[in-house]
Amino acid sequence: MQLTERDVQVILAIYRCRMLQRNHIERLFFPSKNTANERLKHLYQNRFLERRWLPVEYGQGMGQAIYLLAERGADIVAQQLGIDRGSVNWREAHNWVRGLFLEHTLMVNELRITFYQAAQQQGYKIDAWIDEDQLKADRNYVYLTTANGTRRKVAVIPDAYFVLNMGDRRAHFCLEVDRATEANKRWGMKVQAYQEYIRSGQYTERFGTRSVMTVTTGEKRLANLRRATEEMNGGPIFWFTTIEKAHPGGVLKLPIWKVSGRQVDSALYF
Repeated sequence: MQLTERDVQVILAIYRCRMLQRNHIERLFFPSKNTANERLKHLYQNRFLERRWLPVEYGQGMGQAIYLLAERGADIVAQQLGIDRGSVNWREAHNWVRGLFLEHTLMVNELRITFYQAAQQQGYKIDAWIDEDQLKADRNYVYLTTANGTRRKVAVIPDAYFVLNMGDRRAHFCLEVDRATEANKRWGMKVQAYQEYIRSGQYTERFGTRSVMTVTTGEKRLANLRRATEEMNGGPIFWFTTIEKAHPGGVLKLPIWKVSGRQVDSALYF
């Protein structure tokens, strides 16, 4: 198979994101679904990419394809990045993903693509995007006091961190992706950890501007998270919206964000 420049860019994008759905790849690189499917089929058949299928309910047909790196794809990554093959952060076990991790990673990647495309539409760019694995490798800790008075060491690890370059200024964001799988109490502890993180000075030193953007599954869940945040005295650094509203045409410039402690919805575009 003769690889094109677009094929190489597809392989690199999947490496950076660990996995991408077919529609993600289409949005980024292809003019149509059929064109994307045909080229991805060749990359899969020639062992540059691996393929899995999103699960669907019985009787609902076949799920959408998910593409991951394969052995020959890892070789291309090493060549393109100019690194030793052993330094490529991939092994075959990375492709055995399922359940909550799979759904969470795909939602993070959906938002990553959304913010990149939204920035491009506004004439901006994303200067940096650091994913959870990178943040875990260099994590920060804070100490929280529990209800019984004991001290607890807690790691502060956003789902992603990114920098929006608007030409004359930059905005820094920590991103939290919520799939409504954790209790409000656990979310409250996360809010408390961010507050302590800010007070300690570690947040500003590492990330700059103090903004925590949370994207969740629906309005009811959003209301619960916002209420739990305000009960913990979480101030206007905490912004919330839903995955349905977070699309490239609106995620930056439309007032789709509900801010802790504020009555009026806000836009990120400024």
